Order: sequence, then C-alpha cells, then structure tokens
Amino acid sequence: MYRERLTNTKGQWVNFLAHSLFAQGHSERMAGQFAGDFVRGSDLSNFSDGIQLGIRMHRFIDHYTDHHPKAVAVRQIFQPPVRRFAGIVTDVVFDHYLALDWGKYSAVSLAEHVEHVHQALQAHRHQLPDRLQRFAAFIQREGVLESNITFNSVTLTLQRLSKRSARFAPIVEGGSVALANEAELKAVFDEFFPDLLAAADAHRSTLTVLG
Repeated sequence: MYRERLTNTKGQWVNFLAHSLFAQGHSERMAGQFAGDFVRGSDLSNFSDGIQLGIRMHRFIDHYTDHHPKAVAVRQIFQPPVRRFAGIVTDVVFDHYLALDWGKYSAVSLAEHVEHVHQALQAHRHQLPDRLQRFAAFIQREGVLESNITFNSVTLTLQRLSKRSARFAPIVEGGSVALANEAELKAVFDEFFPDLLAAADAHRSTLTVLG
C-alpha cells in the first residue's frame, strides 16, 4: 500500500506493520497479508482459506491506497528523481506514523501485536514462499516491525532499498524530504488512514475464497 506501483520494488521492506493490522489478530490472515507481496497471480488454491483472504485483502489495500486522492496528491512534495519513488517513501513514513499512533488504532499493544505477527509467520511457514520465510526470520531477528516507532527506521529502510540497484539510489534522499515536510505528511496520514480503515471494513465482508 501507500505507493506508486513499480515492478518488484515494494518487495520486502515497507508497510508490513499496516498490512498486519488489517488481519485483526487472525493468524492465517496475518500470514496472508505478508504473502501478498510475495505471491503473484489469481490462483491461490495452494493456500488455506485464511491465507487466501489475507492475500486478497492485501491487494485491496494496495489498490485503494494507490488511488486515494490524499495519498496521490502528497507525493508531489517529492521532487525528481525521488518522486519516482514517492509512493514507496510514503509507505515507509506512514508505517512510522502508524507505530507512533498505534494506540488509536489497536487495543493490543504494539509489542504484543508484533509478537503475534512472528507467531503467525512461524505457524504457517509451510505454506509461505521461501523468500517470505527468509524475510520472516529477518524481521524478527532485526526487530523491523517494532522499530517503526522511531524515524530512524525510515532512514534505514530507504538505505536498504537504495542498495537494490543503481536505479534505486535516489530513494535514500526521500527520508530528508519526508522529515522536512513532516507536518504535511502527518496531516495527510491522519485523514487518509481512517478512510482506509473504513474501506477495508466494508471490503472485508465481500471477500470470499477463490480456487
């Protein structure tokens, strides 16, 4: 979610805290929310019902965010060449804001939620792609989800992304731009995220398992 779609750019580093929140504590759906960035195609029949629903919710959230007027408009604060990656940068920054405001959106503490995430990924690892299994081990080892509480997590994530290829090098500059425009970005998040919550609640009732 929260990004301009670029092939295989989202991959393994951003906005999983937000996606995991939308699983509402359901273990299989939580694993599915993570699998959404590692699974392609419409045939999800190799997955359990809960993981299928998590993947499909993940895709809905991404699509909704990519087209939300507020999320689209705020990307204009990033100038070229960073603007190409503006959606990814806002993904990262919005996960940071979510961590800061976690108590507004969940009755479960951030630490307890993160523990649930790790347990879910472990419990359903036999269904998950190898890349996701490796990523699950990484985020637990490095404390990636809980680190969203500090802005340093934004900087570190963008640094990691910038090393994917020379094409991604400019993304590292997104952190300083985001910090300089923090008031505007946070205001957009505060308007956008409740809209996303409402849209996800409405969409959840329409989800069915597809073979």
